[in-house]
Amino acid sequence: MITRRTFLECSSLALVTAMSGARSFAAGSGTGPLGRPIGLQLYTVREEATRDLPGTLKKLAAVGYREVETAGFYGKSGKELRALLAEHGMTAPSAHAGMDVIQKDMQKLIDGAAEVGAKYFVCAFPGLPANTALPAGKTIANGITLDHWKWNAEQLNRIGELAKKAGLQAGYHNHNMEFRSYNGVVAFDQLLQWTDPALVTFELDLAWVVTAGADPFSYLKKHANRISLLHVKDLRKDAITTTDELKSQTIEVGRGKIDWKSIFAACDPKYLKHYFVEQENFTGSPVDAARLSYEYLSTLKV
Repeated sequence: MITRRTFLECSSLALVTAMSGARSFAAGSGTGPLGRPIGLQLYTVREEATRDLPGTLKKLAAVGYREVETAGFYGKSGKELRALLAEHGMTAPSAHAGMDVIQKDMQKLIDGAAEVGAKYFVCAFPGLPANTALPAGKTIANGITLDHWKWNAEQLNRIGELAKKAGLQAGYHNHNMEFRSYNGVVAFDQLLQWTDPALVTFELDLAWVVTAGADPFSYLKKHANRISLLHVKDLRKDAITTTDELKSQTIEVGRGKIDWKSIFAACDPKYLKHYFVEQENFTGSPVDAARLSYEYLSTLKV
């Protein structure tokens, strides 16, 4: 099984090598709640896309997806991937890469995101300062400190400056560990404070917010102007609550515990520009799962 972190690292490094509104819906049109296109984070179909990217994109286009978010470029340059997407009537308004990979070749990854036609360059996973060793038995989920989060915020501001020069908006995508409390101080709240609103926006992953036991409605309302993107990811009804373990417990959108009608009603279309379906766990075909999520969203009235 390919983990998210490994996938992002391998795919992003392959890119470097290759480069050296109204609240409405319209079923079948690719449009869902808030009048926004229903997008897909390609990590959902990571194994299929790695084996046969053109064939996978053809299947997703047949479902109705017109926007995707990248998680690596499958060894292609930004221009090559943009052309391949265009063949299937698709665009990639957002590109993902993990902080560790971004630190290794920040400018080339930003340039690649610009080449693929993205508007957003999103840090998908936090990192640690160079030569940082976590205590024995600790992972980044339960071993990352508030000082480490401050370092990540500083890097996000730096990424934001370079992205802006390339015509992009930098962003940050959360997991559940961002909602850990450090003596009453929540890391995600600090990231909001430490990052420059002019340089860094946020992509709120709803399933990870709920996994952490945090209130997504509070963040969507209070910080609407900082949230430009969403990961529309549902959580199994029997999912456990945790901030100390990266435990993925996803299911097709509309089949889990998240009240999507209320979620979208809480969003401000003035600020929210794109959203992407994402799923990490499957009982069947990931493409079939993506179809079920699309069908639910395409008929969801808000």
